[in-house]
Amino acid sequence: MSGGQYKIPMVFRGPTGSAGQLGAQHSQAFENWYANTPGLKVIVPSNPYDAKGLLKAAIRDDDPVIFMESEQMYGDKGEVPDGEYLLPIGVADVKRKGSHVTIVTFGKILKACFAAADELAKEGIDAEIIDLRTVRPIDYATVIESVKKTNRLSNCRRGMATGQHQYRDNLHGAEKRF
Repeated sequence: MSGGQYKIPMVFRGPTGSAGQLGAQHSQAFENWYANTPGLKVIVPSNPYDAKGLLKAAIRDDDPVIFMESEQMYGDKGEVPDGEYLLPIGVADVKRKGSHVTIVTFGKILKACFAAADELAKEGIDAEIIDLRTVRPIDYATVIESVKKTNRLSNCRRGMATGQHQYRDNLHGAEKRF
């Protein structure tokens, strides 16, 4: 391989996960497959603001970037500034502060995590929600800092239960914390 000696600035943008009225063969979640390919960066935004900032960062990146988004989110509305802004690739965002449990997620499922956190709050459980925004590279530092605070880690993602990076996240988080 090149060992980072070459620049290959390109962005592949496409859908991921289930979409309305499609068969199973059109509803794969490929982000984990791509994330296991050396040299690729993989972005999966959860909202319009992040999508714009991360897509602009991907276009300016010197490495190949896979930009995956849920087709079911294409109609989502959200605040997006008119001006130029970039969000750093590989930096997670704490979407909700909490102290009892850390929920790590990315993409479309973030909405379900907020609903779950609201239900937990009714029972006195304060959930912190971390949106990875990129699944490669993963911002382990943000996850670890949160787990140090909460002592609990839960991953929430859609897709098959086998072969997913969530297990790597759990293991890595547990190794660093305990």
